Amino acid sequence: MRATFRLGRVAGIPIGVHWSLLVVAALLTTSLAGSMLPSVLPNAEGSYWAAAVLAALLFFMSILAHELSHALVARHYGQKVEDITLWVLGGVARLGSEAPSPRAEALVALAGPGTSIALGGMFIAAGSFVRAITPSDTLLAVVLVWLGAINLLLAVFNLLPGAPLDGGRVVSAFLWKRHGDRRRGQIGAARAGRVVGGLLIGLGLANFLFGVGFGTLWTVLVGWFITEASKAEEQAARAGRALDGRTVGELMAPPPPEVPEWSTVGGVRSSVPDPGATHRVIALRGLDGSVRSVVTVDDVRRLPAEVPVRNIARPVLVASPEANVMDVLHDAGPAGAIVVMDGARVLGVIGRDEIAGARRDDDRVDATSV
Repeated sequence: MRATFRLGRVAGIPIGVHWSLLVVAALLTTSLAGSMLPSVLPNAEGSYWAAAVLAALLFFMSILAHELSHALVARHYGQKVEDITLWVLGGVARLGSEAPSPRAEALVALAGPGTSIALGGMFIAAGSFVRAITPSDTLLAVVLVWLGAINLLLAVFNLLPGAPLDGGRVVSAFLWKRHGDRRRGQIGAARAGRVVGGLLIGLGLANFLFGVGFGTLWTVLVGWFITEASKAEEQAARAGRALDGRTVGELMAPPPPEVPEWSTVGGVRSSVPDPGATHRVIALRGLDGSVRSVVTVDDVRRLPAEVPVRNIARPVLVASPEANVMDVLHDAGPAGAIVVMDGARVLGVIGRDEIAGARRDDDRVDATSV
């Protein structure tokens, strides 16, 4: 989940907002001002809309605090924190490295719900205090108690035992500790996430179609998201298992053709007549002899001959053949490929096909061991 726009930094961590959060903010504010607050406290003094805006703002700040706690505990254990993004289903703290131990994994996961529980208690206590010092119930007291309840609900929901929820991270840490295998823990938590997602979808559909239970269409949406995210997490864990302990040199394909970066598409076609026979990319050499980008064979085939290849180039990450594959992938970001070099000499290249090939090999080993 990438941010649509940035809000700034907190404790050095970039904070962003996805456009979907604005839709949720509008719906939440409208619901609070138009129905919930008037039904709880009719004929209240003050503005329902002002109270609703305050409630929505404090709610999203609570989600930010939840995600910040994950990020700060992760950073304490040496993990790289990329950013935090708030979106339609809450927030995401994106970590650039994995937890060093099962204990760290569990504590990072529990930090978020722990913060939500603390906030829930504080808001309820504040609401009770406001009620105690005022002669009648007020919108402020109602908003504070609502915020307390919603934070406690957020904590309980996040502790459901399936990835990608925080409870799933705890399950992963437990299985990692029990079996001594990080990937086995992640795969188990991801499969539990599919069960949790399926149950939420079932609850939502049962109430919507038959009036049974307490689910809603929102429950169906959340369940669907958890199910899809858990599938992606299992795929990532399996890929990680296939790549753990392997070096870049073990996975690289043969070195691709090289052309000067000032070439045109037509020039590349002339100098490399049939690049697609064995390669998917072509490396571009700069004036200084460095390789900083590649072009795909598909782009060279389909674009007009006069197009400069530097206009369609994709950045690369340069790695040594001894580098650990997982470490390199964590740093790859938007790179179009990983170019393996020994000094100025290109030894090979790693792209999606090489990663997928390693994954297929792992799947075959997994299947024969069953």
